[in-house]
Amino acid sequence: MPAPKLIDVTPFEATIIKVNYDGFDWENLRPVCQNLINQRDTDVPLERGDAKSSVYGTLQPHSIKEFENFYKWLYPIANHILYEEWFYNKSFKTNIGSSWVNVHKKGGVTLEHDHGIVVMTAATYLQLEPGMGYIEFKDPLEYVKSSRPRYDNNVNDWRVVPAKTGDTFLFPGWLRHRTQENTLDKERWVLTTNFNRAVSK
Repeated sequence: MPAPKLIDVTPFEATIIKVNYDGFDWENLRPVCQNLINQRDTDVPLERGDAKSSVYGTLQPHSIKEFENFYKWLYPIANHILYEEWFYNKSFKTNIGSSWVNVHKKGGVTLEHDHGIVVMTAATYLQLEPGMGYIEFKDPLEYVKSSRPRYDNNVNDWRVVPAKTGDTFLFPGWLRHRTQENTLDKERWVLTTNFNRAVSK
């Protein structure tokens, strides 16, 4: 007898959603991203090895023209997920609170973290090849699953999600995540965007 077909019928919202943007002109965009890295004035503790971030910089990607088309593409997708996939009330409005780029050269990594009360985070790969390392997400039900046999907590709690250039992951700000180490002598570039609740005036 053949094995029965298993069908996922979970009716709850998807926590991590991936979509691909194919409009980046990396040859022209790379110097813009490098300029964002160069204008930062402090190191970022989450970035280890040969890694840098523009997170504390005064200039942010969502405010410059080189990323204008990307954000015109991204914002409607974020709203669709918010209202149609995550079932937020339509009266709940968001805006982009911050954005930045990270670059990881060989050995570079971003440590485990979350984005706190941010409504939604979008992590977009501007430049990625196999061997540069992927994003990993921590199981948000790790405590609920505490009764399961655990032989290696690191394996049980973390899941890697493969990606390619242009892939954008959209997920709630509370979800803990990190990156794998870049093992190539090439640069991995990521654009991160935080959507916050818009404050009524």
